[in-house]
Amino acid sequence: MNDMIKRFSICFPFFLSVLFGWGNTGHRIVGYIAEQFLTENAKHGVATILGHTSLSMVSTWADEIKSDPEWNHAYDWHWTTIPDGEQFTAGKRSGQAVEKVQEFLDLLKTESKTQTEKEVALKFLVHLVGDLHQPLHVGNGRDKGGNDVKVKWFGKSTNLHAVWDTKLIDHQKLSYTEYGNYLLLNLRDEQKTEWEKADIFQIISESQQYRNQTYKFENNNLKWDYFYQNKELLEMRLLMGGVRLAGMLNRCFVKN
Repeated sequence: MNDMIKRFSICFPFFLSVLFGWGNTGHRIVGYIAEQFLTENAKHGVATILGHTSLSMVSTWADEIKSDPEWNHAYDWHWTTIPDGEQFTAGKRSGQAVEKVQEFLDLLKTESKTQTEKEVALKFLVHLVGDLHQPLHVGNGRDKGGNDVKVKWFGKSTNLHAVWDTKLIDHQKLSYTEYGNYLLLNLRDEQKTEWEKADIFQIISESQQYRNQTYKFENNNLKWDYFYQNKELLEMRLLMGGVRLAGMLNRCFVKN
């Protein structure tokens, strides 16, 4: 197990009330955690753009618009591709998530942009930072980020990507605020300080490294053993996503 996960697991023992990615819950967890760490300037900047709507509630917008043909051009904004043993190269592989995160951060800092442009940029930014913390959103170029890896989740047919987007999280039967507050309980100050400084290239490099763990199973009928094998990684990436989103927004909305 990676040293970072080992350090994280000391503070996060297995959550024993489990009953039964990021989907809606996962994205809202990331947005909710980010809200807890915004500076006053960032809170003001976000409120100026979103009004009374929270980061957690707009975090799913980028998925919700996929059914609108006007947004077909944004289909490949949600992931990037880095084959094993390679480093990220802009435009070399499929997926534009990294380029779009950089673009939206720059747009939010540009005073001449319209309110509508900034609203779209912020909504996408919240979503894409969450996406890129999910290891399979940094694909290996062979199986569409695990979408082509057919598995069962407690006997029900699905694919590996869906397991990480939703199944592992929804298995907890917790609301996004309940799960978010649980993750925040043992966040150490030194973790927050370290994590919030990360840029998008560190984030995708980590996901490239961690994705190898997602493929480690002997039987494609994934059950409790897979859940417990990956719970620490899942929760660390959710928490990292929220802390880092806050860090990006805090740097973005610095008062001149």
